[in-house]
Amino acid sequence: MFTNRPHSKGPRSRALAAALSAVTAVSVLAGCAGGSSGGGDGGGNADATLTVWTDDTRQPAVEAYVRAHPQARVKVVLTSYKAGEVAQKIALADRAGKGWPDVVFLGSPSDVSALAAAPLRFAQPLDELVPEQTRRQFAKGTLEGCTYEGKLFCLANDTAPVVLWTNETLMKQFGYSVPTTWAEYRELGVRLGKEHPGYVIGGINDVSGYGAFFGGSGCPDRETTGPTDIRIDLADPRCTRVAELLQPLVENGTVTASSPWDPTFTEEVGKKNTILMYPAAGWFGEYGFKGSYKIPDGQLAAHPVPAWTGDSTATTGAMGGGLWVVSRHSRNVKGAADIATWLTTSDAPEGIVAASALPAHTPTAQKWCAARAADRFYAADPCPAMLDAAGRIAENYDYIRFEGQFADSYAQTFVATASRKGDLAGALPVWQKQLVQAAENAGYKVSR
Repeated sequence: MFTNRPHSKGPRSRALAAALSAVTAVSVLAGCAGGSSGGGDGGGNADATLTVWTDDTRQPAVEAYVRAHPQARVKVVLTSYKAGEVAQKIALADRAGKGWPDVVFLGSPSDVSALAAAPLRFAQPLDELVPEQTRRQFAKGTLEGCTYEGKLFCLANDTAPVVLWTNETLMKQFGYSVPTTWAEYRELGVRLGKEHPGYVIGGINDVSGYGAFFGGSGCPDRETTGPTDIRIDLADPRCTRVAELLQPLVENGTVTASSPWDPTFTEEVGKKNTILMYPAAGWFGEYGFKGSYKIPDGQLAAHPVPAWTGDSTATTGAMGGGLWVVSRHSRNVKGAADIATWLTTSDAPEGIVAASALPAHTPTAQKWCAARAADRFYAADPCPAMLDAAGRIAENYDYIRFEGQFADSYAQTFVATASRKGDLAGALPVWQKQLVQAAENAGYKVSR
């Protein structure tokens, strides 16, 4: 993030420490293989072919690296990025004694905890492979979750703080003002439901919901408090106020339980331009409104998220923020580290500056922002709100080892209740029970 959080050791770092201090569930898969063996010749074979696991969003950047380095031998492999799946695939490679990637993209940042921890110990420390000057160029806070006991285990691809996206054309047409508090947000939603039914001001499905609303509220649903300790307390006022905020908006349909990526939502809401506002990550402007919904130019703007009544400052949540990890099994760890460095820092036209998310590397982010400021798609430069939000992510929105189970339990309880317009406050105890079970299964001691 571009401004540091007011604590000496950030939550991402605390969460990584927790994972590195405990045996995770992937040990069952890893078995005795354990990931203890290194590359065949100590990682110094400059002629070795390097395998990069990536998703389709990052694929163009990887291919741009290949074109920029014709002498490099690189094999690009598309792979799944659901939380926990990369660790499972690495564990299977450990059992086989082969098949590890040299570089891997983590679309679920929490997975770095398992990759750096025993029994996998997959992640290669990068301190001697990435120059200190380069490391210092990353925005403050973005490498916190990559660092444990002074060692750097990954490079941050991007940062994904939540902002309040608004359709300025619709706001002006309806005569509404951008809410600065969540109370105003709720009042606007109630008013919108009566005056312009069919329009929406947000969604609670997947990370769009728990990242934007619960995460931004500081709800202790994933607050790591020690190496193997976590606090989960959905009865905390910072959690219950989210349910109270959303209840009337879910009931009148201005906050939807549909996924923003559901084809029906895309066609019936997104492309019909009936989203008045939407709390979501910075990348949602490029990937959602511009890429998927294709709303007209000059309508979309980014604003700071509203503040909660009684809070001295507004805090926000996050929706992603990818990481690149280098394998300690690589036969050419220097070459692999060079790929990860280029992918996160290059200003090549088809590199990260062309991606939908705000780069974590500060000089590259400045060029990314310059392109957004000149983009006619936006009603105003969205970067000031994004950069401000990057320093406001709630301190207890931590990396956890059960990210996939967290999302599943949220969908099965809170989202399911919202889908039938049920009692959201009543869903919290049910979600609490499932979260506690998932955390205990992942090796945490849970407190409230």
